[in-house]
Amino acid sequence: MQPTRLKPLKCMNLNKSFSRDDTKAKEWMTKHPILTVIIFVFFVIVFMNMLGGSSNENTSTPETIAQKAEKDREINSIVFAESVIKKILKAPSTAKFVDVEAYELSNEKDVWAVNGSVDSQNSFGAMIRNQWEVQLDYRDGKGGTIKSVLFDGKKIQ
Repeated sequence: MQPTRLKPLKCMNLNKSFSRDDTKAKEWMTKHPILTVIIFVFFVIVFMNMLGGSSNENTSTPETIAQKAEKDREINSIVFAESVIKKILKAPSTAKFVDVEAYELSNEKDVWAVNGSVDSQNSFGAMIRNQWEVQLDYRDGKGGTIKSVLFDGKKIQ
């Protein structure tokens, strides 16, 4: 069995003038003005992101890092507290959380309170609203432990 020979590739003629290619590009742009604008905008956005992305990385200050850490703690606390409340509900899949807020307690560092209302179905299928509060303790350096849970005015934990 003999090896198959590859056909040589045809090379571009480098002696061609580029004016013909420029004309084709101009014709294409006039035939497709919307696509031309979209492509132009795309490249401008990519270029601006490249310029803007490098300058923002170097402007981090201890204050902005602390603010981001606090915002992350707030979001994590809300998600954790809502999951705790869903475990109490009769129909957790119907839960709609309303007016939820999280904040660090002023008298205890690294202890956060999350409170709000939840609309959900009771055991009869009626939608009811309950007030709730979950306190989370982050002093152990881990992901937080439940300090207390109040649901509809009653202490659950």
